[in-house]
Amino acid sequence: MEFKQLEAFVAVVEYNSFSEAAKHLYLTQPTISSHIRSLEQELNSKLILRTTKKLTVTARGQQLYDCAVNILNMRNTLVDEFTGNDKKIIDLGVSTIPSSYLLPELLGAFSSQSPNVYFHACQSHSQGVIMRVLDGSIDLGLVGSKSEDKDCQFIPFCYDKLVLATPVTPYFLKMQEQGAQLADFLDQPFIMREKGSGTKKELDRYLESQGISQSSLNIVARMNDLEAVRRSIVQGIGISVLSYRSARDLADSKQLLLFPLDKVSSVRTFYIVYNKNRILKSHVKQFIHFTEGFYQNPETP
Repeated sequence: MEFKQLEAFVAVVEYNSFSEAAKHLYLTQPTISSHIRSLEQELNSKLILRTTKKLTVTARGQQLYDCAVNILNMRNTLVDEFTGNDKKIIDLGVSTIPSSYLLPELLGAFSSQSPNVYFHACQSHSQGVIMRVLDGSIDLGLVGSKSEDKDCQFIPFCYDKLVLATPVTPYFLKMQEQGAQLADFLDQPFIMREKGSGTKKELDRYLESQGISQSSLNIVARMNDLEAVRRSIVQGIGISVLSYRSARDLADSKQLLLFPLDKVSSVRTFYIVYNKNRILKSHVKQFIHFTEGFYQNPETP
């Protein structure tokens, strides 16, 4: 159960209309219906009876309405107390790389010019963020890969590159001197990211472009946590392909060695994603425009 679902339900009850609720919450009517349906499924109760002529709140729906109003009032009171009642809220989903290596500087710069905007950020892998954009539980997302869903608008805002990361050992130092390529590492223990990760999706594309199948990799582990992958490489458990932005700090401190991949096919793009069917609030549009122009140099580092 999420605040967005409760807000949709309360709005439908108070406006006695799905369309009016959608209008006031800047959502589409199908999104409002989806939120109500999710609540009914989770609570195993019919909350609203709707016909072509009228809308009726059930007894269980009235019970939920009273609770939901209290919950939302408590949420608003807390937000007002800690951030000031003039704050405008953006619900933002962020995938792993943007969350750790892009978002801090991006929000710092945006907040300095728009201090009245408050962010509620949640982290997931890229596919998870896209799913939340589609179901309307967040306003927009910053992700490392895009889907083919026609309801999503993807805007490139930052570029990166894939690199092969290895521990610092005499063997890999010698390979670095020799200018080794990915094909020279196929016998090494390899750590793979989890399904849904933007990095994994880009790696899959890169391997395909090079004619390398995953079955030819010596995969010893699959991990869903980027920091675990980084530390595992440092400890010599295996090697992996990472985003340069997520590995350069360990390379600068000489805890990792980085091997460049093909300059063209290893480039990855980070995207702003939002639902094209959703009416965006003005401060959300402001953040999108700011993010588009924040990284002035489109070249990869």
